[in-house]
Amino acid sequence: MQLSWLEDFIELARTRSFSRAAENRCVTHPAFGRRIKALEQWVGAELVVRSHPVSLTAAGQLFLDAATHSVDVLSAAKAQLEDSSAPVEQTLRVATGRTLARTFFPAWYEQLTQRLGSFPVSVSTGGAQEVIFRLGAGEADLLVIYSSPTTRLLIDPLRYESLTLARETLLPVSATDTKGRPRFKLVNAGTATPTPWLGFSQSLTLRGVLSKHLAGLPKKLALHMVYQADSYESIHAMALRGMGVAWLPQQLVQDDIRQAQLVVIGGPEMRVNFDISLYRLRGNSKPLVNAIWASVAADAIGPD
Repeated sequence: MQLSWLEDFIELARTRSFSRAAENRCVTHPAFGRRIKALEQWVGAELVVRSHPVSLTAAGQLFLDAATHSVDVLSAAKAQLEDSSAPVEQTLRVATGRTLARTFFPAWYEQLTQRLGSFPVSVSTGGAQEVIFRLGAGEADLLVIYSSPTTRLLIDPLRYESLTLARETLLPVSATDTKGRPRFKLVNAGTATPTPWLGFSQSLTLRGVLSKHLAGLPKKLALHMVYQADSYESIHAMALRGMGVAWLPQQLVQDDIRQAQLVVIGGPEMRVNFDISLYRLRGNSKPLVNAIWASVAADAIGPD
């Protein structure tokens, strides 16, 4: 039996969906199903009813409590062992998104070292569910992430505390033509040909933020999705090539806007504000983490 099987089962019990649980665990649907079947063979009983949505058998309900307790105990023990064997100079472990690792983290880390002195850091990147899992599993000391209804749903405030590090904005942008004018415009639904749109895949944190904003506009936009990806950088590259409009974080596109490769389109109501947030497990006792948290809390914008 592997620990990952228990984590798979807990995620399946939470989502009640094989496809969603497989996506959150970053494995293919068939591989995820085989792992659940292997766990059932090890337990010697069927744990789930393969319906829509998935439900747990009586044995599954009983085993869920044991699996959750086992994962929590093992994660806590792992974290304690790492603390006891750590060298005097601690390495800060930060989990974050790929875009934030490029656009936000370098300047933020430089600011921290100016206040606290130099310290080593190890940064791991991934999708929202992946980096949140790393924090919960004790594989990261801090989590830097775009804040959204999705992340707030996945992160239990009873287990984690948070601070808002910065405000960010999703800007609607278009590539420019030879005269520096936008190649595309945002138009209202029913009045013109839809504008080609470069969209976010479901795994991206900001998909829900943007969808909620667009749904709340007084007049709906005529948008035709021609491309979607689970990488802001990929969407950024397609926008630069003039393949369609895209809403992208300001820090990611600000240089392109200054160089007139991209231009902001639409009015102020088309821009979407959101937060960059910092999370840690409550009760984290590492001196370096506590020093960073106190430093950030002194001038943080506010709680997430």
